[in-house]
Amino acid sequence: MVQNEYEYIEFLVQNGLQINSAYSYGIYLETISKTLDIIINDSTISSKKDVDIVIEKLSKTDLAENYKNNCGTALRKYLKFITETNFIYKSLDEIENPNQYTEGAKKVITVNAYERDRKARNKCIEIHGLNCAVCNINFETTYGSIGIGFIHVHHIKPLSEINESYVVSPEKDLISVCPNCHAMLHRKKDTISINSLKEMYNENNA
Repeated sequence: MVQNEYEYIEFLVQNGLQINSAYSYGIYLETISKTLDIIINDSTISSKKDVDIVIEKLSKTDLAENYKNNCGTALRKYLKFITETNFIYKSLDEIENPNQYTEGAKKVITVNAYERDRKARNKCIEIHGLNCAVCNINFETTYGSIGIGFIHVHHIKPLSEINESYVVSPEKDLISVCPNCHAMLHRKKDTISINSLKEMYNENNA
């Protein structure tokens, strides 16, 4: 598993890497994760020493030498991504504990907000994809490289209605939506269902 893989790819493109190469770097990291049975995230890859340890372990595997070199480059870029980037998802119903996704614990900023699990967001995108579940827009297709990895994640049942810590299922509780459709889902006091909004969209865009 690679934490924030989509954001990592976007980071690479924004720093001048070609889209195809950026996606390849994501694949290299997935290969490292599967080959060594490790999770690649901001805890396991937080320093140059961590990178060196992983590369050393990788050197003892049966992967082709060229491929190992590419994996090492991708890993060093990931460290750069981790140290230079701090993603904060501020949308009211978007989410910011790898086997369980526990959410709902309140923390006070200016108003009550909910603790949000970024890994659940990534898992939702892995399951449901980057196309909006309502209007089907894909931001990379529509806007090019600036849209890589961009999508909102919607809680089918709003956290504000739960009011206690609970275990989130990225498959059943979360869905990928664009910002416009996300806003429309919350347009009324009671959240509109995905299917109802999709019917409205199709009816008005036939």
